Amino acid sequence: MNYKVESADEYLRRNRIMELFEDLCTKASYIQPENLEEFFVEDLRIKQKQGFITPIFTKAEIQNIFELFDLKRDGYITQENCRKALLTIASSQKQQEIIEATQVIDEKVDINRFQRLVEQFLG
Repeated sequence: MNYKVESADEYLRRNRIMELFEDLCTKASYIQPENLEEFFVEDLRIKQKQGFITPIFTKAEIQNIFELFDLKRDGYITQENCRKALLTIASSQKQQEIIEATQVIDEKVDINRFQRLVEQFLG
């Protein structure tokens, strides 16, 4: 590769531009807003405040993630496993830092609380 191509590639990777456009397109195709330009502007404002990527998870996907960490199958996950589960699905460094620093995760977390935490930290 020549210098210009390598430089451009490094710039795109460093600034996560391809991830940004992939996220915007995925979210737009899922939501299908009437005013696409307004949707993109608003989503970029949210990303600026909350972190780079806001994933879209269904309740079934959140349930599956919870069940993967509910090792004893007793309907609860530990605080440590809850944090690990949230970190597993976090999609930005900012989200990971917030999850790692939070003190609001209970010692035992049921599926309803886990869903609220996913919304709070990743929604």
